Amino acid sequence: MSQFQRFYHNPLGRVVYIITGSLLLVFVLAACGSQATTGGQSTSTPPPQTVNCGNVSSSLANHSPSDKAAAQKAEDCLYQAYQQCRPATLTFTTFGVDAGAINHFSVKSVNGSCTISDGVQHYVAPNPPGATSLYTCATMTRQSDGLHIQTCGELGTVLIPAA
Repeated sequence: MSQFQRFYHNPLGRVVYIITGSLLLVFVLAACGSQATTGGQSTSTPPPQTVNCGNVSSSLANHSPSDKAAAQKAEDCLYQAYQQCRPATLTFTTFGVDAGAINHFSVKSVNGSCTISDGVQHYVAPNPPGATSLYTCATMTRQSDGLHIQTCGELGTVLIPAA
């Protein structure tokens, strides 16, 4: 019988073996979870929080937002986020008598570049919205009639009306 086998078959030896192994595991896990520091400060930066700018809804018949003040505030929020390339979202719903679309816009920084994406769902009442089609948009501009989100794939330019 080897020395290890005699040690392991001894009840006290097993306890020592288990405690030693547990401590080793704790130290390894602690080392994996630590962050490098420089001058007492952490080098990792938490990702910025995504701001929910709100919801805007507009009738297809008159192309006017249901709540103009809320629409203005939500559009200002998304446009400022785009200008500063901070993560933000805005949901824009267009509706008719029995059909419409829901646009889920998001702004975020990807590899140092500001991107705008639009996840679009179409619906026909009384059915739930269909599958989401995702588009990457080129730019966003603020004009007197609202927020213009341009070159969104086959959608082209999406106007979120302000008045």
